[in-house]
Amino acid sequence: MVKKIVIISVLLFSSVTIINATQADVSIQSQVYRARDKVMPALVHIQPVLKNYNTGEMEKQAVIGSGVIFHPDGYVVTNFHVAGKAERIICTLYDKEIVTAEFIGGDPMTDVAVIKLNLDSYNGKITVAEFGNSDIVEVGQYVMAMGSPLSLSRSVSLGVVSTKDRYFSSDVRLPSGERTGIYNLWIQTDAAVNPGNSGGPLVDLKGQIVGINSRAMMFANNIGFAIPINIVKSVIAEILDHKKVIRSWIGLHCQALQELEEYFKTDRNTGVLVSSVDVNSPAERSFLRAGDVILEVNQKPVSARFLEELPEFYNTIAKYPPDTELSLKVLRGDETFEIKVKTERLGELQGEDFDCKEWGFTIKEITTQMQLDNQLENTDGVLVTGVKNVGLGDTGGLRRGDVIVKINDVETPYLYNFQVEYENQINNKSKKILLTISRNGSTRFVLLVNENKEEGKK
Repeated sequence: MVKKIVIISVLLFSSVTIINATQADVSIQSQVYRARDKVMPALVHIQPVLKNYNTGEMEKQAVIGSGVIFHPDGYVVTNFHVAGKAERIICTLYDKEIVTAEFIGGDPMTDVAVIKLNLDSYNGKITVAEFGNSDIVEVGQYVMAMGSPLSLSRSVSLGVVSTKDRYFSSDVRLPSGERTGIYNLWIQTDAAVNPGNSGGPLVDLKGQIVGINSRAMMFANNIGFAIPINIVKSVIAEILDHKKVIRSWIGLHCQALQELEEYFKTDRNTGVLVSSVDVNSPAERSFLRAGDVILEVNQKPVSARFLEELPEFYNTIAKYPPDTELSLKVLRGDETFEIKVKTERLGELQGEDFDCKEWGFTIKEITTQMQLDNQLENTDGVLVTGVKNVGLGDTGGLRRGDVIVKINDVETPYLYNFQVEYENQINNKSKKILLTISRNGSTRFVLLVNENKEEGKK
């Protein structure tokens, strides 16, 4: 009798467990459906036509991305690497109607862009998605990645948040060359994120957007990354006001203090370690140097013991208006100093591109940030971004990364000077053109010989 009772009890317990598990599954499934139905109508399938100069000639490429409508006037948020360099943007809405869109502005540093749908001839009704709060996202919670993976529009994948504070080093770049990820952390998810998902929403089970999908890990399964929506919201506000994000800059590069506190004589969770200082930057002019530990910014304590804390420190500087004088409390050896630094506006990350079609290579204007990134002496000249395999530049020995400072005897400190002299040489049908270039800090000469022009004179 006792055995029968035990057996019956076990069976009853197992039945209750199965019923509870089934009810939980049904509950999750219903939440997925509700969240899907709230956001899916706001999805946008984006087909931008981009200009690519990296092969040595200007090429137009049609790519695929995703976006989501966040404003009733037809504003859509997506990735900068999807729409930031677009010559033309075609969008397919949830009802499969096709409209054009205009690029409003973007921020490569966070890989966020805003476009606006042209709804003049659209007779349908658009749906606006709801932004959530990425600060309350929990590791392990269910999320859905929506978008157009591999051009398969209106797709949904389900997963969990793997971590909410993934950090990427400052040498991570967008396809167009800009640095990204310096000012934000990333939400990592195992919901499938593939090419084409870029710019689509990461959605919680309430149907609120908690992130914008941006990147996947190469050669890995189900490892995707989204920009936290709280970062996206602040960037969108700047874009709608200024078409870009305006940041302050002083030229510091920092590293985590973890395991170095004892050497630099700092308390745990105190200070930010300066690893390098940009040449001719506000920080250098104020005599900051590598090895300094910044304890306070304008009397507010700062800390970056871990890598994940570095974006917060960089944002502390960036959020001040340009031309603001900052007071930094700095630990140097055994002494503490107060150093005044006047911020400057962070300049454009990349310059304008130009296709030297007749000579078989492409160039780019050199900005201050490009000078620092490429460790150039100054911004004089134009940077070679691509050399066509068969062309005058390739035959003459020109390489990607060379800086052209002269065409024959004419100096080309700016892109405009180069363009004017380039057109002069083309109009004059010059047979030979001598380029003076800088390569790895050394001056070299490249001779472009236009054999076709020579043959035409015979």
